[in-house]
Formats: sequence, C-alpha cells, structure tokens
Amino acid sequence: MSNLPPYPADSGADYDALEPASSAAGEALRELRARAERRRLVTQSPPPETPAEMQRLVQELQVHQIELEMQYEELLLAQTEAEASRAQYLDLYEFAPVGYCTLDAAGTLRQLNLRTAQLLGLVRQQLQGRRLALFVEPRQRPEFADFLARVLATDPADAARHAVTLTLVRPDGQPLELRLEASSAHHALTDQPLVRLALLDVTEQQRATRALAESEQRLRQALDAAAMGVVSWDFATDQWQADVRAQAIWGLPYAAAPRPADTLAALLHPADRPRLRQLAELPTARTADVDLELRLPQAGAPDRHLSLTGHVLAPGPAHPQGCLLGLVRDRTQHHRTQQELSYKTQMLERILSHLPVLLGRFDTQGRYRELVGAGLRRLHLADNELVGQSVFECFPTISEHNRRLLTGESVDFVGTTELDGEQVYYHCYGFFDTERNEAVVFALDITEPEQQRAETTRLQLRQQQLVLSAILTTQEEERRRIAEALHNGVGQLLYATRLHLTQLPDSEALRAGQQLLQEAIRATRNISFELTPRILEDFGLPTALRELADRVPVSLLRLSLQLEGLADEDAPLPPPVQMAAYRIVQELLNNVMKHAQARQVRLLVAQQPGQLRIRILDDGVGFVPAPVPASGGIGLAGIRNRVELLGGTLLITSAPAQGTTIEIELPLQGELVR
Repeated sequence: MSNLPPYPADSGADYDALEPASSAAGEALRELRARAERRRLVTQSPPPETPAEMQRLVQELQVHQIELEMQYEELLLAQTEAEASRAQYLDLYEFAPVGYCTLDAAGTLRQLNLRTAQLLGLVRQQLQGRRLALFVEPRQRPEFADFLARVLATDPADAARHAVTLTLVRPDGQPLELRLEASSAHHALTDQPLVRLALLDVTEQQRATRALAESEQRLRQALDAAAMGVVSWDFATDQWQADVRAQAIWGLPYAAAPRPADTLAALLHPADRPRLRQLAELPTARTADVDLELRLPQAGAPDRHLSLTGHVLAPGPAHPQGCLLGLVRDRTQHHRTQQELSYKTQMLERILSHLPVLLGRFDTQGRYRELVGAGLRRLHLADNELVGQSVFECFPTISEHNRRLLTGESVDFVGTTELDGEQVYYHCYGFFDTERNEAVVFALDITEPEQQRAETTRLQLRQQQLVLSAILTTQEEERRRIAEALHNGVGQLLYATRLHLTQLPDSEALRAGQQLLQEAIRATRNISFELTPRILEDFGLPTALRELADRVPVSLLRLSLQLEGLADEDAPLPPPVQMAAYRIVQELLNNVMKHAQARQVRLLVAQQPGQLRIRILDDGVGFVPAPVPASGGIGLAGIRNRVELLGGTLLITSAPAQGTTIEIELPLQGELVR
C-alpha cells in the first residue's frame, strides 16, 4: 500500500466535477476524503498479484465506501441535531406566550402558533386561510390595512419593525386589545412577499392605562373643582415647582421652569415668611404634615389668603434633603365668609345678651341642648339652666307646637306660660335642623306689648260697653216714655170712652163698638207691656220670662221653659244682661211664632259660671243659615247685633224640614257687664 499515490494525486476529473462551486464546501469534501484515505490504510488490501489498475479501482472504491459511511454518520448526526432544533423551535414558536403568525400580501393567515389561535378564539385549522382583518374591529380595519401596506412596502433586509395597537373581536364577541409588531419577508420557494406578525395581548395593560388616565383626569377635575394647585419644594436646590393654578393663586404668571423659594416667600406678608421658611427646617426623619394659612398683601385692598396643605417628605435618592409636596388653595372668600360669620355670631350674641330674645335647641326627644338669651330673665332663668330637661315638661302649654317642630315642620306662633299668676307671652319661630338632627327655636318676649294690647282691648270693650249701656238705657227710656204715653194717654182715653158708652141706650151696634173698644184697650196694654216689662224691674228675670212664656198662646205653640241658676242671690245677673236676655228671648219667641211654623218649642235659660246660656229648639220648617249675617235691626240680625255688643257668641244649627236650634252665650265676667 505504500506504493499507492497520495489521495489528492489520484483525484481525477470525476472528483473535480463533484466539487461544489463554494470553496468552503470543497474544503469540507477534501477534508472528508483525507479522513477516508487514512481510514482506508487500516483496511485490507487486494492480493499483490492483482493488476495495478484493479488495485487502483479497489482502493478508489474503498475510499468512496468509507466516504459514504462517514457521510451517513454525519447525516445521522445532522438529523439528530435537526430534530433537536425542531423540538426547540416548537417550544419557542408553538408554545410561546406571544402569538406568532405569517400573513400573505392579502392579509391571509398562512401560518400561526397555538397562542395566536387562543387569542383569536378558534382552532388553528379554522384560522388558516382566513383573513386576519375579519377579526379586527370594523372601525379599525382601514387602519389595519394601512399598517399591512406599510409593512409590505418595507425592504425585508431592513431590520425595522412596525407596530400598531388594535382591537380584535373574537367569535364569542369578546374584545381584545392587541399590539401587533410586524416585519416583512419573502417565501423561500415562491419569493412571494409575506408579513410576520407578533401579537401581544395588551388588554389589561390598556385597561390599566385608561384607568390611570381616568384617575388622573378625575384628580385634575377634583383639583379644578376644588380650585387647588399642586406645588413641590426641593429643599436641597431650594427650587419651587408649581402648576398653572398654583402659580395663579400665588399671583404669579405661569412659568414652566422652577422658581427660587425666596421669590414666593417675598410675596407673602412679612409675618408669614418665617412660617414658610420653617418648613425646610422640620425634622426630616419621617413624613410631617403641613397645614398653613398664609396672607398675600394687596395694594389698596384687603389681604388675600391661601392655604398650603401637604407633607414634608423624608430625604431620598431624588431629594437628598427632603422636599415638600402640597396643595395650594385660594381661601380669600372662605376667610371673608368666616369673618362675616364671626361678625354675625357676635351680633347674635349681643342680641341674645341685651334684647328680650332667647335661643333654644333640643334633640329629637325634646331634651334641651341649649337655652340662652336675655329673654329668659322674665322667667327668672339663667342661661342653659334647663339643659337636659324636657321641653314638654318645662313648657307644657306649647307642647303641640314643639311636637310639630320635631316632625320637621316649621312653626310660627305666640306661646304663653304662667309666672306668679300672670301670663307671659313669647313670639316663637322654630325649624328642624336635619343636619344636626335637632330643633331650633327663637323666641321674642312680647309680654309687655301683649299686656298693652290686652289693656287696649279691655278699654275698647269697656268703651263699647258704655256705649251699649247708653244705647240700651236710651232705648229703654224711650220705650218707657212711649209705654207711659200709651197707658196714661191712649189707654185712659179708651177706658173713658168705654165708660161713656155704657151710659148710652143698649143696642147691637153699641155692643159691637164696646167689644172693639175692649180689644183696643187689651192691645194697648200688651204693647205697653212689651215696650216696658215692669215685671222685669219689679220681680227679676225668672218671673219676667215665665210671664213672657205664659203670654204665648197654647193653641199656637206648646212651649217648654226651663230655667237654671237664675235664682242665685249670691251672683245676681247685672241689669244690662237681664234686659238683654229678656229682649233676646222675646225676639226668639216672636220669630218662632211668625216664621217657624213649629208645634213644639223648648227654651233653656241657664246661668253658669262666667256666662249666661240661652238655647231654643223648635220642630219647625227650618232654613239655611246665611254665611254672612243680614243687615238691619230686626229678627236674627237684631239678636246677633245685641249678642256681639255684649261680647257673646251665637250659633245657629238648622236645615230645611229639620227644625232650628239657636244657642247663645253671654259673658258674665269683667267690666263689660258691670
């Protein structure tokens, strides 16, 4: 074998023809042949007597055989490596947490991994061959088409990647927000343009982003609604950063760049500058709260007020000496409102202290929480002396008003209570405060005005009584004069005429004339009696009423008279009341006989404590009482006038065919009847 030429010298045109054009591939084949030559040397050679040409061919075949065996070994090794690479590819591509897919120029899905199928909500076999645009939300399909066009127009050699965020709708209707990252490529065999896509589910990220944006927007809206601005102060650099509103509140034009803290401190009231500067000197081992009210002087105008609230933060990497984070708010109007409220509170305190006014507050159980004011002095009470006690027990006369007040109803009334035998009056106004769940009452002592009003009323009534007494006296005097004229004048003439006729010869005409004359004398006597009931003056009201009842013809009316308490000698009726009662009963009986068409009448006249009661009941035709009293001086109108002049009351109850009841009450107390 040592006589054989080396393997490269034996290489002929056939081997050279097998050399690949690539120098790297040729070098690999020469290395493979050299290895085969070395392995052939250890193999068995043909017998020496074998012709040289035959030996050369055997050697060549042996070398080729060894090469094939070595190539087979390498193919097996490459296949193993390819299987390992394929398994790794499957792990990286098929089971990746990101969706991968390949689209053709029309946007049709040609290849996709399992994650893409999961995102689109269908199995892979149902997705291959379908256009991805069908899953895109309809309003975003034009944007997706533009995206594909941009990717396809990119040179595959360009490493640039294109990205877009779109909303895809799964077949079950569930929307997904996906971020699509794409690059262009070409098919290895057909050289057709392709688009390789990576699909990342950013639904939760987008939701979180929107939630954060909405939260920031709400925060900004809240700050705008509260008219607040955000500020920060870095103690290390002594720089003050503020937003637009905070700078406007401070009275500065907006500037994006930070300002020195001294610039803002110089705008403050001199007494407030140290308070601001002290914030930078606070212990910074931990967070400290800040709540300051600062003043901004204004030329020729009251100071403006602003509040600074926030925290002084401990030192950190961003702020080695700590910093202030806070909110600024214009409190000028609030401060002025507080001053106005304080002023009004002082005014209220002065009113309660110097005027006859009181202020009371009590809970839903009626227990006093506060009762103050100079108006308590008339009741001999000190401020808050009744706190904890029940308003219903302390002032029972106004309990009904207080109960209405506790139901949420506002009240306005004049309340009264008795103190040392005298009435004390308060004009009260109250409302229920739902926020504090308590009733509030203001009361003004009007005792003196009420006493003056009562005295005025008493004097007016006294004057009215005097006028009434004069009217009644004059009326009765006139009736007495007329009655005496009838009795002494007309009556005597009629009686003398009757005596003269008795001396004439008897005849039918004479007897008829005497009869008529007798009726005239009787009528004159009745008129005289009705004008002036002497029996009332001589024997009193009970006898006069019985006489009046006896004069009612039984054939016309059955009268039942009941008298109660009129014979009480310890409390005799005043003469004006006796005369008024007699005249009222007389007019009532006349009305019944003229208009009621009644068969039975019950008349009650009773003297009760403090009043005289007259009640008449008939079974006549009845009538509809007029809502407005008729004018005039006769009938019911005359009765009503007489009752009103005496300060009494009149009540008529009647209806057609149901009879009539009239009740009259005349007062017997006070100077009205004296």
